[in-house]
Amino acid sequence: MNDFSFDQLIHFALRRRVIMTEVAAAIMAVVAIATFVWPPTYKSSAKILIQDNRAQLLVSPALENNSPNQPAVVANTVTEEELNSERELISSDYLVEEALEGLPQPRAGAGGMAVNAVEWLLDLPNRLYRMFHGAAPESPREQWAHRIERHFSSYVIKRSNVIEISFTAHDPRWAHEFLERLIDKYQEFHSSMSHDPQAEKFFQKQAAILQDRLRAAEDQLRAYEVQTGISNPSAQKQALIMRISQLQNDSAKAAADLAAAQRRVAVLQQQVASTPKRVGKEIKIVQNMALQQLKPQVLQLEAERAELLTRYQPDSERMKEIDARLAAAHKILDHENQTEVQEQSTDLNPVWLQLDTELEQATALAASLQATQSAQRQEIEKAQDQVKVLLNASVENDRLQRVVDTEKQAYMSYLRRGEEARAAGALNRSRILNVSIAEPPNHPAVPSYPIVPLNLGVGVLLAIGCAVAVAYLEELLDPRIYSPATVTAVSGLKTIAQLRELSQE
Repeated sequence: MNDFSFDQLIHFALRRRVIMTEVAAAIMAVVAIATFVWPPTYKSSAKILIQDNRAQLLVSPALENNSPNQPAVVANTVTEEELNSERELISSDYLVEEALEGLPQPRAGAGGMAVNAVEWLLDLPNRLYRMFHGAAPESPREQWAHRIERHFSSYVIKRSNVIEISFTAHDPRWAHEFLERLIDKYQEFHSSMSHDPQAEKFFQKQAAILQDRLRAAEDQLRAYEVQTGISNPSAQKQALIMRISQLQNDSAKAAADLAAAQRRVAVLQQQVASTPKRVGKEIKIVQNMALQQLKPQVLQLEAERAELLTRYQPDSERMKEIDARLAAAHKILDHENQTEVQEQSTDLNPVWLQLDTELEQATALAASLQATQSAQRQEIEKAQDQVKVLLNASVENDRLQRVVDTEKQAYMSYLRRGEEARAAGALNRSRILNVSIAEPPNHPAVPSYPIVPLNLGVGVLLAIGCAVAVAYLEELLDPRIYSPATVTAVSGLKTIAQLRELSQE
């Protein structure tokens, strides 16, 4: 049976048509019966989205605004390890058994009973192995869970954070209900696993302790600042340095002004010494002052004489006395009229006066500048001493400030952790997790298995293949010769001609 030609294949099929038909019919019957007798299997599926931030708006004290440096929502990339961990978690025996708790078993029809019998037979070797080695027998619930796990599948969709889970069963409602219970138990387990109720109390207790330590450190720093007057060493040191620089500049300017003022004083002193203090103003001749005093007396005596003439004789003693006095007064007047008084007046030199005034002003300015320079030097020395004190005190101030900053960071860290633990507990109670149901379990309406056209098509191909194989095996086992090729193979002789069998009429 080597090198079949097309005609030989036709003859082969015709010779073995009976066995081929019987085998093909038997296989098609088995496939058809199995297809129509096998109970329909329904597949319920769901999709779970895994997120790292579990959709939480952080309310930590440090996150006061939404900026690129301090985002209000923290989101990180979900790693492949995390996705695989979640997939293994949702398909664990514990969650399957928890989902089956209180869930009635699906009603099994005739086909379902047959399937269960087949599964029991397939599992029989495992039972015998466990019995042989003395392993503890599984409980009915564990056996049921293991049977359920065979029909449960989960996988991560490529290039996504989505896990798709599916479960197949002969009852579509039961498949949907089981998948819903499994997802619900998975969320409950995830909630309890991601939150420790004692964590919030621990962080709050530690935050209270650190708050007391922070207050003590702040009180110590405040007392030191009140004692030394140093609240901001850097700013105060910078202000003192700027003040010293300004005072030094003012002192240098005052020194230059003082030198100029002293030089001006020396020059003015020389000019004052070489300038006369007084200068002549005018010369005039004035009347004698004694004559001015005698004239009223003479006039008074003449008035008395005229009055006495009305009462006395010209030759009386009284009149003689008045006449003698008048004669003496006239004699003095005649003598004084011949005498002239020459007066000469002088005044202060205005040049000397101006120079003396400028000298006094320059001397006062020099004294003022000298006093100002002395005061500035004292201020510079005082500021330099303050800088030294500030440098020595700033070391202790910085140490106390570091203690306050360290205590504050520790307090804020535990306060933030406590707030996040409280928020995590609230999120867990509200079932807001980092896993969310992207697509809830569907209600399968069309069975996923069996697919009748596909099964029948596969049955046809299988029937043809098996029929040809059986016919070929029978052809090999048949000792009769049906073709020239067989003659050549058996005798080694070439076939010259082939006679057809003539039908007898």
